[in-house]
Amino acid sequence: MSLPADFVAELKKSISGDVRLDPASRVLYSTDASIYQIEPLGVVLPRTLDDLNAVVELTAKYRIPVLPRGAGSSLAGQAVGRALILDCSRWLDRIIDINVERRTATVQPGVVLAALNRAAGRYGLQFGPDPASAERATMGGVIGNNATGAHSILYGMTADQLLSAEVVMANGETEVWGEIDVDELLRVAKITWGNTYNDATCDNAPHNQNNHQNNALANLYRVIHEIRTHRAASIRAVWPRTWRNSAGYRLNYLLPWSSSQPPRWGEVEGQEILPYPPVDERMLNLAPLLAGSEGTLAIIRTATLRLVPKPLYTVLGILAYDSVAAACDAVPAILAHEPSAVELIPKNLIELARGLPGFSSQVDFIGDDAAAVLAVEFSGSRPEVLLERVRSLQPVYVAETPSQQARIWTVRKVGLGILDSRPSAQRPVAAIEDCAIPVERLGDFVRGVERTLSEHQVQASFYAHASAGCLHIRPVLDLRTGAGIQTLRSIAEAVLGLTLELGGAMSSEHGDGLARSEFLRQTYGDEILASFRDLKRAADPYGILNPGKIVDPPPMDVNLRYGETYRARAWKPHLDFSRNGGLEMAIEQCNGQGVCRKTDGVMCPSFQAAREEMYSTRGRANLLRALISGYWGGSDSVEAVRQALDLCLACKGCKSECPSGVDMAKLKYEFLAHYYQTHRRQLRDYLFGYIGLLAQIGAPFGRLANIFIQSAWGRQVMAALFAISQQRTLPAFGRFCSSQKYLTTGSETVLYLPDVFSHFFEPEVEQAALKLLVAANCRVLILPIFGAGRTLISKGFLDAARQHAVRLLDFIRRFDSAGRLCVVGVEPSEIYTLRDEFLDLLPDSVDAQRLAERAWMVEEFLLRPDILNQVRVERLFSRYPLSSQLQTKILLHGHCYQKSCSPAKDSYPVGQAASAELLSRFGHQVEIVPSGCCGMAGAFGYEAEHYDLSMQIGELVLFPAVRAANAPVAAAGTSCRSQIADGTGVHAEHPLVLAARRLSAR
Repeated sequence: MSLPADFVAELKKSISGDVRLDPASRVLYSTDASIYQIEPLGVVLPRTLDDLNAVVELTAKYRIPVLPRGAGSSLAGQAVGRALILDCSRWLDRIIDINVERRTATVQPGVVLAALNRAAGRYGLQFGPDPASAERATMGGVIGNNATGAHSILYGMTADQLLSAEVVMANGETEVWGEIDVDELLRVAKITWGNTYNDATCDNAPHNQNNHQNNALANLYRVIHEIRTHRAASIRAVWPRTWRNSAGYRLNYLLPWSSSQPPRWGEVEGQEILPYPPVDERMLNLAPLLAGSEGTLAIIRTATLRLVPKPLYTVLGILAYDSVAAACDAVPAILAHEPSAVELIPKNLIELARGLPGFSSQVDFIGDDAAAVLAVEFSGSRPEVLLERVRSLQPVYVAETPSQQARIWTVRKVGLGILDSRPSAQRPVAAIEDCAIPVERLGDFVRGVERTLSEHQVQASFYAHASAGCLHIRPVLDLRTGAGIQTLRSIAEAVLGLTLELGGAMSSEHGDGLARSEFLRQTYGDEILASFRDLKRAADPYGILNPGKIVDPPPMDVNLRYGETYRARAWKPHLDFSRNGGLEMAIEQCNGQGVCRKTDGVMCPSFQAAREEMYSTRGRANLLRALISGYWGGSDSVEAVRQALDLCLACKGCKSECPSGVDMAKLKYEFLAHYYQTHRRQLRDYLFGYIGLLAQIGAPFGRLANIFIQSAWGRQVMAALFAISQQRTLPAFGRFCSSQKYLTTGSETVLYLPDVFSHFFEPEVEQAALKLLVAANCRVLILPIFGAGRTLISKGFLDAARQHAVRLLDFIRRFDSAGRLCVVGVEPSEIYTLRDEFLDLLPDSVDAQRLAERAWMVEEFLLRPDILNQVRVERLFSRYPLSSQLQTKILLHGHCYQKSCSPAKDSYPVGQAASAELLSRFGHQVEIVPSGCCGMAGAFGYEAEHYDLSMQIGELVLFPAVRAANAPVAAAGTSCRSQIADGTGVHAEHPLVLAARRLSAR
C-alpha cells in the first residue's frame, strides 16, 4: 500500500514535525540491527508530543499502520515494518524532571539512556537496567523492548522500573497508564459495560469498536479484569521459570506474580527491596504492560521511571575456563558470593577484538589459553570487602580502577559488532540470541545448543549475561542461500524446544519482533495467546500499532535483508578492498547496530551535530548497500548517496569505534572517485585537492597573495569562484625559512616529510620539528616532495594520489635504498596516510607496506628507542637538559586521525597519547579535551554550505572547553588550529612548537 494523498495533505497540515516520503528516507528506515528489511510507508519526525496524537488520530482515521521507533538498535526486527515510522529520537528528547527525593525521572521517549544517566548521575542516581546499547538507545525503545542488561540480577528489567506513562491510545487520545486500585478498575469497567461482562470469559467477551473510541481505557480495563479472573491459573502453569522473560505481554504483572525473581542482593546500599514483581497486590499498574509491547498497545508520550543509587565502588575480576559450558556451570557457585554482574566473553570475541584498532588494547590482559572468561563484578560501599570477594574466586586478572574496568565493559558491550566484523557472506545471525534459562541449568543448555549446532555443522558464538542465565548465541550462516535459511529455521526450532524443556524463555531482553513472535504459541499455548490477542484488540481495535509483532506475526524467515534474491554488484574500485572481501562486503559490513548514533567520541561528528539518520555511518552504509544491490535504482539513488557522504567529515572515527570496523571515510573516497567519472566537479575541488602544487606556485608571491585572501573583497571573490565561506580566511603564507641548515651530522639519520601546511603557511611548526630532531642528535634528510597526497585523497582524486604515492616512494628509495630509515612529519593527516591509504592505493607494494611500519609523527618518533635502545627524547635531554620543570597547564585537542589510529605493536605511545606524553616530558601538565572532530576536517569547514555544521560540531565539546580553560591550547592538526581560532579566537599551537619553545628557554 501507499499513503493516500488526502492523508498526506492532512498530516502535513496537522503537525509541526517533518514528513518524509522520499525513497532515501524509506530506505534509511527499512532496517534496524536485525536480519530484516521492510520498506516503510513513510517517516515522520514529530517535534512535539501533540504531534504524536495528531499522527495517530489520522492513522486511525485512514486505517494506516504506524510504528514508533527510537534509535533502531533493535535486534529482532521490531523497529521495521510496512507502516508510517514515528522517529521520536530527533526532537522528543527532553528530560522533564528528575525527582531526587523520590528517585524518579520523567522523560520523553527520545531521551537517550546514557543522557538520562549523565543527568541522574549528578545526584548519585542512575537507571538500573543497562543494555549494551545505552549510548544510543532511547527510553521509548528501552521500554518497548523491556530492556535490561549486565546488572539485571540487581535491578531486574525495565518493567520493574516503569512507574507510569502518559500514552497515545490507538484512537489518538491521551491516557495515563499507571497505578489504579483494583476496585476502581472494576468500577470504571462497569460504568462502560454494565455488569454482564463479569461472567464472560475472554473468548466471548463483548467487544464494540465504536464504543472503544470513547472508552478506550475502560475497554482495556475490562480485558485486564477478565485475564486476572479467568486466566491466572493458566499463566502460573505455563509461564517460563525464569524471571528474565520478555516474550509476549507482561500478563504475570497483572496478577501480580512471578515464578522466580532476580536476587537483588541487599548489600546494594540505599536500594529499597520491593516485592517481585514490584506491584502492590491491592493495586493494578498498567505501565508494565508497555514494557516489551514493542509499540503494539500504545505510543509513549512521557514515562516516569524509578532511579537507583549508583554504586559507590566496583571491582571486577576475570576468571578463565576451558569451555563455555564449564564457565556456565560455575555461575551458580559464583552467585553465592553475591556479585553485581557475571558476564561471559568467549575466546573468538577476544581474538576478533585483538584485530580491531579501537579494541585491541582493551583485551591485552587476557591470555590466549582460555576458551571463555567470566567477568565478575562486585559493587558496594566497602572496597576492601569487594576486593576480598573477587580474590576469593582466584581470578587471572583484577580490574580495580574505573579505567581498567571500562576496558572490559567496552569490549563486552560491543560484542555483537565485534563478532560481525569478519568479512564473509556467512554472518553471525540474530534469531536465537536472546534465550534465558534458569541459571542452574545454563551449562546443560550450552551443551544442548552445541549438540544442535554440531548436527547442523554450524559454528556459533556464545556471550552475554551469565548471571541471569541469558546467553546471546549467534550461529554463523549465509542467509543468501536457501540452505542457510532452512538451517536458521531448523536451529531456531531446536533451540526453542530445548529452551522450553529447561523452563526458559526465547526472548529475555531483545524482544519478539519478527524473529520470535512466531514462537509465542509454542511458548505459552493457545489460551495465553488468545489473551494476548484480546489485550491487543482492546488497546488497538484496528490493528494499526506496529502490526505483525507479538500478535499475528509473519514467519521468522521472510523479509530478510539478505535473502535468496539478494544480489550486490559494485563498480570496479580504485582502492584495494581485499582486506574487506571486496567493495561489496566493505559496504555490507555494517550490521545496523547503530553505535554510530552515540553522542560522544570521535565517530560520526555530522550525526552528533545534525542527529539525522542519513548522516550516521549506518545511514550512509544503508544507502550505499541499496545502490549496489539495485534495491533502489536510478540517478536519485546515486544523488542520495552523494548527499549522505557530502557531510561525512572523513574523520575515520568509525574505523576505530565501529565494532564492525566500517571505514566510511574510505568508502567516501571510493565513491567520489567513481561519481566524478561521470559528473562534473566544482572548481573548488581542484583548489583544495591540488593545494600543494598551488602553494608552490604562489609562494614567491606570498605577500601579494596574503593581501588578497585576507581582504574583504578577496573573500568575496573566493566565495564567488570557489563557494568558500566568507566567514573563513584561507591560510596565509608564512615567512619562509630555509631548512638547509638542518642537513647536519648526527648519531641517527631520519627522513623528514614536509607538508604544504607547515612548510608554506605555518613554517614555525616545521622549524620546531627540525629543531627538536637535531637536538635529539638526528641527521635530518628532508624529502623533496610535499605530503602524502592527503588532499588529493580527500577530494577523490585517487589516480593522482596513487601517482603521488609512487613518486614519494621513489624519493624515499633514493635516500634510503635499504628501507630502514624512519620517515617523520608533523601533520597527522599526512603521516597517517602513509600507514593507511598508501596500503590501499598500492596494495602490492612491499615498499608501501614497509613504510607503514616506520612512519611516525615527530612526537611518536621522539618517544621511541633508537637501535641502542635509548629513548630519543631522553637522548635529547642528555644533550640539552631542562633547567626546571615549569608544570604549565596545556589543553590538548587531538586530531581525529590521532584519536582513531591503531595502537602500536611496540606498545609505545602513538597519536594523541604521544602528543600528551611529549608535552609532559617537557614539563607541561596536559589536560586532554574529551572532544571528537573539531569540525574543520581539512577543506570541509571552508566550504560555504558546510560552515554552519562545521561550527555546530565545534560547539559540541571543543569550543566550550577552550573558552573555559584559561590555558594555552595545543593541537597537532593544522585544520584543528584554524577551527579553534575561528570558533573561539584562541591561537592554538602545535605541541612541537611548545616543546621547542621550552627547549629554547632552558
